[in-house]
Amino acid sequence: MDHQENNVKKLGVAGRSLIDSVFSWSMKDVLKKNLYKKQVMKIPETFSTVTSYMKSFIPSLVEETHADLLSSMMTLSQAPTCEILAVKTSKGHKPPKDLFYDIIMKGRGEAAGSYEPQAGDLIALTDIRPKCADDLNKPRDSYLIAYVLRGRDNNLSILSSKPINKEGGKKLLAVYLINMMTNVHVWRALNSEGANTNLTKNVLQVQPNSSHVGNSCSICFSKENFSAALSNRWPSMGSDLNDSQEAAVLNCISLSKCTHQNTIKLIWGPPGTGKTKTVAMSLFSLLKLKCRTLTCAPTNIAVLEVAARLLGLVNQSLGCGKYGLGDIILFGNGERMKIDNYDDLVEVFLDYRIEILAECFNPRTGWKHWLESMIDLLEDPQEKYLLYLKEIRERRCDEDGKDSNNLLTTMKREVMTAIINDRNSTKDDEDDFLTLEEFVKEKLSSIGKGLKICMVNLYTHLPTSCISLEVVKAMIRASDLLSSLKALLQDNSMEKIKDTDIRREVVSLLTKLSDGWRQSCKDKGVIVHGGACGQLLEKYKVKGQLNLIWSVDVLEENSDYVQVMKIWDVLPVSDTPEFAERLRIIFRSYTADKMNLCLLRCVEGDKVVPMRSPVDSSSSSCEADPVEILSKPLSSLSLTDEPQTSSSGKSNMSTRSRKKDTGLRSIAAAATTTEELEGVVHP
Repeated sequence: MDHQENNVKKLGVAGRSLIDSVFSWSMKDVLKKNLYKKQVMKIPETFSTVTSYMKSFIPSLVEETHADLLSSMMTLSQAPTCEILAVKTSKGHKPPKDLFYDIIMKGRGEAAGSYEPQAGDLIALTDIRPKCADDLNKPRDSYLIAYVLRGRDNNLSILSSKPINKEGGKKLLAVYLINMMTNVHVWRALNSEGANTNLTKNVLQVQPNSSHVGNSCSICFSKENFSAALSNRWPSMGSDLNDSQEAAVLNCISLSKCTHQNTIKLIWGPPGTGKTKTVAMSLFSLLKLKCRTLTCAPTNIAVLEVAARLLGLVNQSLGCGKYGLGDIILFGNGERMKIDNYDDLVEVFLDYRIEILAECFNPRTGWKHWLESMIDLLEDPQEKYLLYLKEIRERRCDEDGKDSNNLLTTMKREVMTAIINDRNSTKDDEDDFLTLEEFVKEKLSSIGKGLKICMVNLYTHLPTSCISLEVVKAMIRASDLLSSLKALLQDNSMEKIKDTDIRREVVSLLTKLSDGWRQSCKDKGVIVHGGACGQLLEKYKVKGQLNLIWSVDVLEENSDYVQVMKIWDVLPVSDTPEFAERLRIIFRSYTADKMNLCLLRCVEGDKVVPMRSPVDSSSSSCEADPVEILSKPLSSLSLTDEPQTSSSGKSNMSTRSRKKDTGLRSIAAAATTTEELEGVVHP
């Protein structure tokens, strides 16, 4: 408090002469409606000097302050109040004028009410909650008001109109009247001496030696030449403006591009003529032109209003999610602005943006963490599942005090049990653990959620200069792929098939497909028309009730691209079109080279066998796809007893000798019981 008091003493109180004028009013003066009627004169349209311009507004400002205070007296019964616990004079206290006090308010937790005095508040000090103006002006307790200089927590520094007497346990309340902060700022500006008035002179056109002051540059200002970047969009952008508003916006645009003069413009008009709307459209146009602007206003309400109008225009123009909002920043005192009450503005508020981006770039919980976690899961889900089982086994060993030397062997056996069997066969004495499929679904959901949140936050809150549109589109494609992958895993209908005959027919069909059999062209049905999805997707009927959906995919293996079968699902005929539409998102990410590799066919007799093509080290055909890893998750869920190992002779194997292994990897995604798996592995 001492430091604050010294500042008051050394620097004085901002707008002190205006505050003293308010203190000088008696209650009778306050309630007199026409107190300044004869003192407020009509403001001239032209001015000979800056000083005459400034002084002409002073009576109007005083009259406006009086009108605000009079209005507050009409609603005293509804005014916010709080209790004052202690009052003491500060070091700057010097009667009769410098009546500085430090006061302690009762906090919220002490049931003091909802009012928390802020700097600039004009408060009345009284011993009762007032119902009318007379309650503030009793014979023994005359009209007493104070101006709040600053506050922290429940401590305030105030300047009082009269000495404060709080003795003998007398109750004292602070009653909110008005906030004078804006009026004080304006007062200081009108009474400033030695300030730079060049901008004001430009607006007033009082510079005698300038032939073009206040006029737009004739070279730059024209509808045809104002900007190629806006020329195509302006008819729709400016359709909601009247002629004067449009002229003001175009004038603003021309000034931003003008290199012939520096100037300032004044947009003026009575209430309701669209000044805020015009300013918002001007800012929106300049934003489209990549012109950096700073917008200031005398009140928080005015700043928030302009920001809300601008944000409304920007949101209507966004094309990729909320990409572009990062180019707008709203900053100020969040508490005074009450920014939490504006849900639409919080996203562009600086403090909130810093918090969001700091979390996104946190190496342990941010973007990089989620991306690496997703890649690790999709590349080797079994390894991640093994670590999951290891953690469970170690925890149980610690709890039971058992030896864990044979931990790895036990875990491998549990992995195969979890892969082949359903959840009920993996029960433990105390609790159960997830099967591989359940583990992958759960991890995909949790990691995918974190990754999506980070992606959205990055392209929402980073400026467009830091993240390109191409990267944003790649993020959105990756997000769509994750959603489709999650839906595919969650909606695997094979698990829902209870009819034993149907399940056996599905397994039989999968076995035939893995052996190279294909149905004739006349039996094929079209799932979707056009695009990669229409070319790649195949459907085979199962007992006339279901469709087996599959396609050919390409994986990189031992420096070769090898064709594999990807079994997507077994589902009712009626659900097939909707399912195919979801697959469009995945197929849309395929490169042209990958499409060609998938469409290649090699026929030996009446059998179709998988093809192998060497990877060209000088080309990035399949690897060029930034979301390739997301298009092959099911193929990585291999249900083999041991991980496949490479050998020197493997790359020389014929296409015929590779076909059954290729088929088994795709069939594994659909087989769900031990009997079915054995039927496939040993046909």
